[in-house]
Amino acid sequence: MKNLKLTTKLALVNTFATVILVSFVLGLTYLYFYKLAMRPVLEDFSNPGRFVTVVSTPFGKQYIVLRWDVYVADLEERVVVNDPYGIGLVEETGLKKIGNRYFYMMSVQNVIVGKEITAVIRFLENIRKLFILAILLLAIGVAVFTYFLTRKNVKELKEFIAQIELLGGTDVTKRVEMATTTYELKELVQKFNELMERIERSYKAQEAFVSAVSHELRTPVATLVGYVNMLKRWGMNNENVLRESVQAIEESSKEIKEIIENMLLIARVETLTEENIELKSFCYELLQQKFRNRNHESTDVEIRGEGVMKTNREGLGIILTILLDNAFNHGAPPYLIEIKNNEIAVVNHGEKIPEEVIPKIFERFFKGEKSTGTGLGLYIANEIAKKLGLKIQVDSTEERTIFKIVKD
Repeated sequence: MKNLKLTTKLALVNTFATVILVSFVLGLTYLYFYKLAMRPVLEDFSNPGRFVTVVSTPFGKQYIVLRWDVYVADLEERVVVNDPYGIGLVEETGLKKIGNRYFYMMSVQNVIVGKEITAVIRFLENIRKLFILAILLLAIGVAVFTYFLTRKNVKELKEFIAQIELLGGTDVTKRVEMATTTYELKELVQKFNELMERIERSYKAQEAFVSAVSHELRTPVATLVGYVNMLKRWGMNNENVLRESVQAIEESSKEIKEIIENMLLIARVETLTEENIELKSFCYELLQQKFRNRNHESTDVEIRGEGVMKTNREGLGIILTILLDNAFNHGAPPYLIEIKNNEIAVVNHGEKIPEEVIPKIFERFFKGEKSTGTGLGLYIANEIAKKLGLKIQVDSTEERTIFKIVKD
């Protein structure tokens, strides 16, 4: 069975299931006809006294046969009293086939009485043959219909497989393009193309990640190499050179570490499973986890409102962490988180962000004049937000600055 083609398997399974179901229904129908046809016969034999009366006399048993069409024989005397059918002595009871005729025999005190019921049995035989023929024709019809219907669908499936093979696995921009007649295959093609789109986005993200890391690591690595060479030449004998080199190496190492950690944040949010997040408890937990050891800033954040947002929990946590970290580093208290359904706003009361700077703050490696970071925080937050279908809106005035995470 496992070596059969899918077309043959489906045809066999459908045919087998149909035959079982139809046979069961027709079997019940035949049983109904059998009882209906045999009922007059059984009712006729329910009172054998209507057929024959046996009288004991000094000269032996005397038989008075009341119906000429009834077979009567005495097994004790082994004589046939009345034999209108010419079948001789019959010793067995029940339904009997003698020659090509059928008889129903019944025994009453060693006296056998019987009657021909050939017409009834022929009628039941014809019904049985008709039902068997109907089952065979139905089985053949179902098998042929299922085979050709499945073959047509499998042909489209084979075309789908052929197109996948043509993709080759080297070009992630290609998609399967084919016209399908079945809903399931149409959905399969759609899901496959959606999968390819996710793979393409992931592939491009990896390319961008490698390019960005390679580009930005070049400067601190060059600094490291330069100071290491300077240490080899003069650092062993010159304390000032030694101190300067160690400090530069330490700063470059920290910068490299920060760049790698920030870039890895983007790569972490690849599984975009969504869930309904209760935002108020989510913000409390995040402040406790991320900022509890940071000079009590978390305790200075007031959380207002309530709401729910359906999105990726880890991704939203990274975005909110970056916005809060920026508020603590570049803003000023009082800090506030305002919550609504599908919206979180981080408010600080620091200096106003110039309007001409706002469009640039989400660019990669953009740094403000007073920034000491890598310039990757808001870029990462914005990239993750785009992956999650979120938007980060900025509104800055002389009194306060608001970074708002919004889901449409």
